[in-house]
Amino acid sequence: MSGTLSLSEIYVELCKNHNIEVQECVQKALLHNSLVLDLSNQTLDIGTCAVLGKLLHFSQTLTKLSLEDCLLKEESMKSLLLGLCGNSSVRTLSLKGNNIQIFTTTALSKMIRHNHTIVRLSLEWNYLGLCSDSFTLLCEALGSNISLQYLDLRSNQLGVEAALPLSKALTRNCALLSLDLRWNSLSKVGGKALLESLQHNHTLTKISLPGNNVPPDIISAIDAHVNQNAQLLKVQQEYTSQANLLKKQMEEQEQHSLCQVEHLERSLAERDRTINTTLRDGIFHVGQLEEEVRAKTQEVEAQTAKYELVSSALRLSQERVSTLEDTLASMETHSQQAQEATLTLQKENRETLERTLREHNEESRTLQKTITQLEAEVGELQFIRENQKKQIFDFKETVCSLQSEVKGIRLECEDVIAVETGKYKEKLKELEQQQTTQMLQLRSQHSQTESEWRESLRVCEVQCSELNAEMVTLRSTLSSERTSTHTHLQSLKKQLKAEHNSAMRSLEEQLQLCVERHEEAEDRVRALSGTNTTLTATNTRLKAEILTLTNELAEMRANVDKKNEEVREAEKKVRLEYSCQEEELRQCKEQSTKLRNTIVELKRTMSELEAERDKRQREARCREEDMQRLRDDEAYRISLLHSAFLSYFNSSSSHPPAPPNFPTTPTTNP
Repeated sequence: MSGTLSLSEIYVELCKNHNIEVQECVQKALLHNSLVLDLSNQTLDIGTCAVLGKLLHFSQTLTKLSLEDCLLKEESMKSLLLGLCGNSSVRTLSLKGNNIQIFTTTALSKMIRHNHTIVRLSLEWNYLGLCSDSFTLLCEALGSNISLQYLDLRSNQLGVEAALPLSKALTRNCALLSLDLRWNSLSKVGGKALLESLQHNHTLTKISLPGNNVPPDIISAIDAHVNQNAQLLKVQQEYTSQANLLKKQMEEQEQHSLCQVEHLERSLAERDRTINTTLRDGIFHVGQLEEEVRAKTQEVEAQTAKYELVSSALRLSQERVSTLEDTLASMETHSQQAQEATLTLQKENRETLERTLREHNEESRTLQKTITQLEAEVGELQFIRENQKKQIFDFKETVCSLQSEVKGIRLECEDVIAVETGKYKEKLKELEQQQTTQMLQLRSQHSQTESEWRESLRVCEVQCSELNAEMVTLRSTLSSERTSTHTHLQSLKKQLKAEHNSAMRSLEEQLQLCVERHEEAEDRVRALSGTNTTLTATNTRLKAEILTLTNELAEMRANVDKKNEEVREAEKKVRLEYSCQEEELRQCKEQSTKLRNTIVELKRTMSELEAERDKRQREARCREEDMQRLRDDEAYRISLLHSAFLSYFNSSSSHPPAPPNFPTTPTTNP
């Protein structure tokens, strides 16, 4: 058999043993699904007890076992107690009225020594006090036991000899809370032994001694000690509960501080990420702008090359016109010579000349038309140039206004940051002053308390110093992180300013170059007023390129607006982060106020405990004075009796008196 055994398995084993009464008891327990096995007033033979002992050794479901008034034999009791030695589930055991004597007490002492789960043990109406040796073994086992809290030893014929080992066991035991010794014969000597043991025992809270012929003053002294132990236990329980509460609060505060530190670390990491992303985006935008500027410079160079080609074409056309004029002059000279030569040829030549003149007139008319068209296009280009100049001036004005706005916003942000840093420093100074004052008050109050509470207060002071050190470290880390973030932000602002200024300068230089090149192009257009029809296509291309340039300028403006919006969003984020930090500081203040309230409550409890301790000391002093008075009265009475006895003895020395008949005190049984 191994593992846990339930009541059903116990029932099966008992059915094998054919014990009908025990089977009925186990059936009742199975029907009610209880963890209690009640076998009181049952006749249990040795076989059933052996089976029960084996089952109890492995069972882990029963919590209560009742064997009252079973009058078990020694072997059956030994088998049950040996089974209970290895049990780890039974917490209450009742062995009332089982005729426990010498050998069974030794087995019972072994069970008490080896079992560490039984809390309540009832041994009423037995004969434990018949053999002093076996009872001393039981008391030694009781002194080494840790789990037993309630012990019932009523009417066990415990005499004066049993009081001494029991008192020694009580001096060693530190778990027993209640002891019932009613209806025994401990007498005055046993009461004194118990009273002496209570000076070393501080856990017993209840001892019942009626029916033991113990004087009432000893009973009252025992009750006083027991009440003191009960009060001390209450105080210890309260102190442990308060200590546990303080530990929980400290753990919660540590967890909260760790959460705050983690939150700050996360926020700083997020800030770093956002700053890195903004820097990367700025660098990317700057690279894009540089590429666009390069592309524009290449386009302008291409346009200049086109202008040069057009100018070369115009020169060639002018040279052709001059050659034509030379040919016309040569033709006129040839015509005059031909008139002198032959008339026939003159007529033909005249016809041909008229035709050529008509063609030349048509060509001149077409050239005049093209020239007028080119002049109109040049006027349109001049109008477009003026509009572009106006747009460039507007763009410069907007850039200047944006620069002024950015400078004002930066100045406002720097002022806000300076004001918030001053507020934060003032708050830190106030908190440090409050902490110093609180520490001085606590030290002054702790110095006034007695030596018993100094150890606990030192522990509290050590914890407070550790917390203060942690707070100082946290503040130093926070201040260092804030300074680093502030310097990082300032460096980022400076970088952004430098990049913005460099970009603006490059754009202004590019605009100036464009204006100069545009002026050069206008001069060239004025010089090329007599261009040919081929310039129309080039003019249309130039218009398209100018439109693309205007679109690119619009895109540049949009990019500048986007950058300004990004700067504003970054400023908003910084403001939100500073607001979050202010809220965290407010939460820290609230936590500090809660800690102050807890400290004030602890001070109140300490003052109440000191008042109670003073009261107890006063009561103890009064009781000691009463005891001294009673002792003085007893000594005075004894001296009077001694003197009376001497006087009686001297008076009756001539004739011897008869022996006095002392009354015999009958032993009362319950």
